[in-house]
Amino acid sequence: MRDNMVRENNTVRPALVSPVGVTGDAVLHSVDFIRPRLRTTRRERVVLHAGVQINGAPHLGTNVLQTSAFLLADAVRERFGVEVSIRFGALDNVPYQSRDCPATGTRYERSYRDALGETGVRELVRRHYGALFDALSAATRVPYAVETYTEQQSAPAFREEFLTSLALMDTLRWVLAPSTGRVPVTLPCPRCGWAQRDADHTELLSAGFQEARYTAVCLDHGPYTADVTPDSGTRIGLTTLHRNLVKERVAAREDALPVIVKGADWAAGCRVVDEAFLHYPGALLPARVLTPVVLFDSGAKLSKTLIREGAAPREAAEPWMLDASLWDGTAEEYAHLLYDLVARMLSAPRHFERGYTLSEVARLIGRRRPAGGSG
Repeated sequence: MRDNMVRENNTVRPALVSPVGVTGDAVLHSVDFIRPRLRTTRRERVVLHAGVQINGAPHLGTNVLQTSAFLLADAVRERFGVEVSIRFGALDNVPYQSRDCPATGTRYERSYRDALGETGVRELVRRHYGALFDALSAATRVPYAVETYTEQQSAPAFREEFLTSLALMDTLRWVLAPSTGRVPVTLPCPRCGWAQRDADHTELLSAGFQEARYTAVCLDHGPYTADVTPDSGTRIGLTTLHRNLVKERVAAREDALPVIVKGADWAAGCRVVDEAFLHYPGALLPARVLTPVVLFDSGAKLSKTLIREGAAPREAAEPWMLDASLWDGTAEEYAHLLYDLVARMLSAPRHFERGYTLSEVARLIGRRRPAGGSG
């Protein structure tokens, strides 16, 4: 038998080839990283937090992360005997439309939530993820829920943590943005939903633990004032790292142990967020698990944006790898392929905490196209 093939359950399959991990025999399974936190907190429930994108059909890398969340949850339940669930966050505040001020060139953006409404956003989530998540949930017996960012940021706990972060911002801004110290907050116009992308003309007038007041400028409706309180309806847009800090601070309040699941490309971002956590009195760093990422052969993370910009060749991947909606089989077949692929990656930490090129993924799944289809 060739060195790059293995026999599993009487089936010859391509072998995973990964470097020796620095954790060695100290960590035998990737979920063991959360064992110390479970022992310290004595929690009987674990909630894994992961994300979904709604600005287009997901690619293979996105679905690998989400499949990893289901298999990780299953492993947590089996190894630690605790109740598990998954909470997916849908970023409905990502830009749907954009335009520039003709006088200043300032970029204004309108989010998916403002353009499509709650019903439209929910339909996008259902279309892109509903069948896949249902199939993975059935296969692992792990329940899941999808929560939009609009829902998250409207909760009093989120507002309270946001206001607390403002009170610490003199320090946090050099953690969350160590090169510039600038951590902008965007507040969409209450009349039309458009907001300045970089908050160029947004000013914080006052801030306290119960209220913050901002002024901002709308391209169509001029200056406006926005008050943020624990129970106000003002929507707030935060930078990626600031948003994740606040969300993880909220998750830490819950009775269940939160486990943050992100792709391995998030390692540098997690370092920043963890550093920010240390500036809160008595804070305990979040439990984290980093999942495999899918890469172009150049080593760049799989990204449809790179293809659109001409920085990566479209022919580097089969169409369904770039756009899951082009999979020419059933959702159950796609879920089975992902389940099998990720289960093999999860067989050892050295296989899980790494990147896989598209050509390597194609080798591991043993085909370039979905069964019975043209791809």
